[in-house]
Amino acid sequence: MSEIDEKDSAILEALKNDSSLSIQKIGRKTGIPIATVHHRLKKLIADKIITRYTIDIDQAKLGKKLVAHILIKATPKSDHIELLEKLMKHDEVEDGSAITGAFDVLIKVRVADVDDLDQFVLKYLRTFDEIAQTESMIAFRNIGK
Repeated sequence: MSEIDEKDSAILEALKNDSSLSIQKIGRKTGIPIATVHHRLKKLIADKIITRYTIDIDQAKLGKKLVAHILIKATPKSDHIELLEKLMKHDEVEDGSAITGAFDVLIKVRVADVDDLDQFVLKYLRTFDEIAQTESMIAFRNIGK
């Protein structure tokens, strides 16, 4: 794998802001020649620096207005990485991390309202034998990238 230079950084920054940009538009935004952008993009993908292109969806406009972060303490003999991988398969789970401290896993969920969050915790999380404890925190405002 090669080092990232200013041109690579500029290309990555442009794509981070809008992954739908064409090679021509990236060239215009960054001032880098189109052939160079094309070559650099192929290399960034081959080096697995770019692993996927994605979109941001305004979940609130789709009815999922409530964001909650849930701390999860795994049972002593459970594999918290395996637990996290299982949890990430649920549609409402937007992000997840294995963490240090009193809890083992942190997930970010997006649901329609408090009733849906209640159902998520009671009808879904509590079905896992690997979960010893949860603590939910509702986000008043979410400002993310």
